[in-house]
Amino acid sequence: MDEYVKVVFPAQRYVRVDGVRTCKTNRVFQVEPGQHVFDLGPGNDYSPNECTCTVSDTLPTAPLIIEFKQI
Repeated sequence: MDEYVKVVFPAQRYVRVDGVRTCKTNRVFQVEPGQHVFDLGPGNDYSPNECTCTVSDTLPTAPLIIEFKQI
């Protein structure tokens, strides 16, 4: 079953999941259940550099929220 994630960032950027470019920030998207590494690609204008999260028990209306801060 698919899980749902929303990566929050003040600017629109592509989100990488396990090193693969996926959806843009601030949109709900699907991932496989389990542990994944999320980042916003090359650049040093955001923090943290990456986020390792276990994704489970989510819904399209209740995704896992991952927040990156602009620095």
